[in-house]
Amino acid sequence: MRIYRIFSIALWIGLFPFVSVLGQENSTWYAYGMEGDKQKITEYKDIITYEPVREEESPYPARVDTVFIEKRLNDSIYIVTNRSREGAIALMASRWLQDGAIKSIGIYYPTDDFDSLETTYKEKGLPAWQELTRRWVFSEAKTKELDQAPGYDEVTREAMLGALAIRKEISPTIKQYMTDNPDTKSWRMYRFVEVKAQQKFIELGYNPYKSVPYNFEKQFEGDEEIIKALTQPMSFE
Repeated sequence: MRIYRIFSIALWIGLFPFVSVLGQENSTWYAYGMEGDKQKITEYKDIITYEPVREEESPYPARVDTVFIEKRLNDSIYIVTNRSREGAIALMASRWLQDGAIKSIGIYYPTDDFDSLETTYKEKGLPAWQELTRRWVFSEAKTKELDQAPGYDEVTREAMLGALAIRKEISPTIKQYMTDNPDTKSWRMYRFVEVKAQQKFIELGYNPYKSVPYNFEKQFEGDEEIIKALTQPMSFE
């Protein structure tokens, strides 16, 4: 299977509608959508709620979705359910990346069977490819910082090369994922690479979710190294 670009048309992995959650009681975090829209995510004792953050006043109430915390295996790993969906019992694991600013969240082992999920975790732990499916959520202060950060239209050559380098870095992990999930669609591989590139840009001080016009090939026209990296097929065979 070949992947031709690290920045594809944005697609969600679609594991669960609650893939962006947090991991600390009575706390509030924010997640970005593909178009730069934000969700407010709040964890209580037994539930996690998320709702859209509206930039303008609306006469209509915002939709609030709820995920239930069925069991806390430890401070950072829960069994959670979305009771409105079939097969929506899963393991949710969180980890601090920047203390108080960014958390990394992953959803694993979706199933219909609560008992088998706990057994699977006890026997296997988290998957070797766990980093591929992790999403980032942000504190309110970090969100404000990101909102003021430059977008893709202002990316420097050094930052671009740093983001492109992640393709080689995560290649072994993607191979492991493909071994464990041989029927995975190619668009999901695109998405894995794109998300990891976004996270690298955040580390470098950019906001990859910012809604700005950009064209990397035009921005770096004439730079043979970057154009080659952008357009060269990527293989995980």
